[in-house]
Amino acid sequence: MDKIINFLQNYNEILTGAAIVFMSLVIVIFLSRILRQIKRLNRSLGGITENIQAYFDVILQEEPQNYEEARVQPESVQNSGTEEKNELLDEERRRQEEEVFNAVLQEYFS
Repeated sequence: MDKIINFLQNYNEILTGAAIVFMSLVIVIFLSRILRQIKRLNRSLGGITENIQAYFDVILQEEPQNYEEARVQPESVQNSGTEEKNELLDEERRRQEEEVFNAVLQEYFS
């Protein structure tokens, strides 16, 4: 026991420096692992945002096509009954697109 106490008293400064270096090394290792995890999450989030942007692009491209198709049909051919049917179909299509959109968002963020 006396040898251990003498050793600690004689080399106290060296042991303190070694402990500081060791703790610094442990902290650097933890910080590097945290940084690596943040980079991985950032890449994953980037992929998710790209997929969502592609989905929005597809939706925005489909809407003008549908409106162009409706404009091509002459108004004299359409009567009030077909207009109501078209409105109901448009509402149903929008509802389905919203359901698909919500399902995609839930899949990405769950």
